[in-house]
Amino acid sequence: MATQDPILTAFSTTAKQVWYWPVIRGLVAILFGIVALVWPEITAVVFIWIVAIFTLVDGLFEIVEGIRRRGTGGTAALVTVGLVSVAVGVVLLVWPGKTAEVLVWIVGLWAVVLGIFQTVASIELRKVPGSGWGWGVFAGLLSLVFGLLVLFNVGAGVVSIVWILAILALVWGVSLVLFGFQIRSLGRKVGQISY
Repeated sequence: MATQDPILTAFSTTAKQVWYWPVIRGLVAILFGIVALVWPEITAVVFIWIVAIFTLVDGLFEIVEGIRRRGTGGTAALVTVGLVSVAVGVVLLVWPGKTAEVLVWIVGLWAVVLGIFQTVASIELRKVPGSGWGWGVFAGLLSLVFGLLVLFNVGAGVVSIVWILAILALVWGVSLVLFGFQIRSLGRKVGQISY
């Protein structure tokens, strides 16, 4: 019997346990995107609270996912992304009265950092056939592009940023949901082959 790649073995043993994390993150992002599209005129303070809660929840999911995926590649990147997201959420909650421009800078920088680390973590999974790493890369690049758009258009105003963020959240959420189901599918295939 041929020896399996240790990365594939480690990934396949945890795939069934972690597939729902990206799905949950994706559904939270989709929900956020819908809320932002329905109420685009929300005040800067409400927007700050929504972004803060979203980044905190997303960061916690990212940390848990990174810890649960240890040994499969990308763990350090996932935990780092999670810690950065939690830190951004805490800053936004502690200083909600800051100007909209500061918020825009924070959101833009967060999206760039998130995009870079999401892309790196997903690229590390390319060694695992059928892992769906392309969806993770797509979500990361989407976040990176959004962050750059925000940083180069800081004066666009909070409502404009809400629209951009809503669209990003919807597309990013769908990508994460697809990525999660791809991981689930791989876990089932490998599980059937192994037994």
